[in-house]
Amino acid sequence: MKVAATLLSLALAALGPTHLVAAEDPPPPGAAHATEDNGTDPTRVSRTAMIKLEHLDLRDGFSSNSLRLWYTQPLGPGFSAVFKLPVTQVDVLGNDGVGLGDVSIQLGKVFGLTRAGGHVVQAEMIFETATRPELGGNQNVLKATYVRAFFLKKGILAPSFLHNVGLWGQGDRPRVNLTTVDLYFVPKMGNPRNLVTFDPNFSYNWENEDFFASLAVTLGRNLGKAFGGNQFLLLKPAIVAGGDRPNNWGVELTYKVIGF
Repeated sequence: MKVAATLLSLALAALGPTHLVAAEDPPPPGAAHATEDNGTDPTRVSRTAMIKLEHLDLRDGFSSNSLRLWYTQPLGPGFSAVFKLPVTQVDVLGNDGVGLGDVSIQLGKVFGLTRAGGHVVQAEMIFETATRPELGGNQNVLKATYVRAFFLKKGILAPSFLHNVGLWGQGDRPRVNLTTVDLYFVPKMGNPRNLVTFDPNFSYNWENEDFFASLAVTLGRNLGKAFGGNQFLLLKPAIVAGGDRPNNWGVELTYKVIGF
């Protein structure tokens, strides 16, 4: 926990006081931004805090449970930083005690916004900070993401291309080298307080030359004002298929506050 706290303190100090002023960037001109921000639009940058409870049914009868803390800070027009801290319990090696997982820092930039859509690029550094081997990847990993968002009459379509690559580490696991194509769709809801997202993705592991795929569906509800922003409760079940799949299924419960 000391390592994660130190990294978070250094990152916030590096941002400088001049950047920590706006709760969110001005809404871009797209029609998709006419409604209140609910966090489903990848081109909209808002100050956000999230608490996630995640359960994964791993392969061979094992499981993991995680408490994930996320914080998003706008840094100026289109720029953002996201800090992620996981506290995890995994029973793979017979030790089901809770420990720190791999913390990460993500930087993002939104650009090229029009009424038709926009672009997002992100770079995330995942640090090897887990207190036990089974709680992390045993590698320092760089995750690069490109998102192309389309604002449609019936919602938002935002396909993305992601690549994770292990840079260095002390573990004996195979090097991370994974490419994912993610097809993300947010239908426009009749009641703006409700939200639904569909998130199918397809991944290829270059190390063992194998595929896996998953489908996640998020169901959410705007609970009203809290802490100076809007609060949401989200439920996200997911299923995974393929010979190289990291888990069989999972479910995630999230509480988040946006725009405070």
